[in-house]
Amino acid sequence: MRALLDAVEEVPITERGFVFGEAVLDGLRLVEGRHLAAGARYRGGNEELDVEVHVPAWNRVGESRIDVTVTSDGHVVNLRLDLRMSGRRLHTVGIAGDYQGPKPFRWLRRARWEGELRAEEWWSALGSKTSPVSLRVVHPFAHADLQIGRRKDVGGRWSVRANARFGGRSLLRPVAAVGLAVMRGRVRRMLDEGFTKAVAAWNAEVPGMVEQGMRERLEFEHRITLKAVPREWADAYAAALQRGIEGLPFERGRLVKDSEGSFGVELLKGKHIKPGAKYRIDFVSEDEVEPLYVHVVAWEFDGPSRIEFDSPDDVQTGWVEIDSARIIRAGLAGEFKGYTSVKAAAEADLGRWWSGGSPLTATAENPAGEAALTVERVAERDGEWTLNIAATVEGRVWARHLVAVAGVLSGPSMRRSFQENADAFAEKWNGAVGTAEEAADSTLRAVLDH
Repeated sequence: MRALLDAVEEVPITERGFVFGEAVLDGLRLVEGRHLAAGARYRGGNEELDVEVHVPAWNRVGESRIDVTVTSDGHVVNLRLDLRMSGRRLHTVGIAGDYQGPKPFRWLRRARWEGELRAEEWWSALGSKTSPVSLRVVHPFAHADLQIGRRKDVGGRWSVRANARFGGRSLLRPVAAVGLAVMRGRVRRMLDEGFTKAVAAWNAEVPGMVEQGMRERLEFEHRITLKAVPREWADAYAAALQRGIEGLPFERGRLVKDSEGSFGVELLKGKHIKPGAKYRIDFVSEDEVEPLYVHVVAWEFDGPSRIEFDSPDDVQTGWVEIDSARIIRAGLAGEFKGYTSVKAAAEADLGRWWSGGSPLTATAENPAGEAALTVERVAERDGEWTLNIAATVEGRVWARHLVAVAGVLSGPSMRRSFQENADAFAEKWNGAVGTAEEAADSTLRAVLDH
């Protein structure tokens, strides 16, 4: 909680918006008062919704309150967060709110709720009959209450009791009574299944979170096994891929493909894949995606090759370069789906991969933090490579607290996702490796049919 409060207090929100490096994101702006001081007001949103935030009180060692109103197409949600700290310890968290839908039947399309976590009581009231965790949801015709309490520890585990109550209101009380009597068994089974899943998830994730603790630098590592290929295979694959690219058919300046796919390619200048050639790639998407321009600076199989690309107004720029020693380098910079000032680079020395297992490296950074990825061959036996894949994520300035919080809340799931993605890559590699010509053809078809 202290790390989260640190991150929130240090977020660079100004009257212009969120200051992100050299850019300013105006999705949320400070319109009154000082950031996270009593009386501060914020306003933000987009074409689809409006958000207003008010801070009536803020004291990170006492009581704080934040009010939020979200409006979208006639739907209105009000939220109130009450946080009470007892010095450096979390004491109570309360959340309340209501929802009002648009016409017609506005009187039916509404609800309110309130929940509370009394942290001090949870850790101190052992064996009592209190319920430090509670939630109540009320609709004009029904209500639901959930209360969760801690009982005595059993073998280093908490014994937790949950009580759920449902009922009708107003004219539906008699109907709800009959319906709940009939559905009681099914409702109980559904609740039992839900609690069982929640308990399983808690016991699978939380011990790892507690053991890991707060870390401002997240580290991930995993090993995979790939079918090994000789250097000659790689050279033959690169040659076949080059021939395939050079043989792409163009008619009247447009690339002819077997399927429409998600993009189209137009040759704007020069001869196909010759130095000086310029292409325009138009993406077929429901969202408005800017075209991409590709420039061929150099193209030689036994010499240097360089391809550069950029979007309109240089919102994104990048390049890929291969020299005669088969050292592949790539770079990328720009804005991507709301992330501004992203810079990325990668390098692979294929000439040394087969001799010393030279690592493949990649880095990415923006004003909030940086990430690094390393892929290294650590063993080769029985026609298989053992690769060690390692990644790190580290925050900067205010974001270092967010990285620590993310590591606690999502560290185990992030680690599992990292391992699953690595295993998925290994499965694709092992399934695709055949002859070099077949692999090159499969690669080209996968790109063109995408």
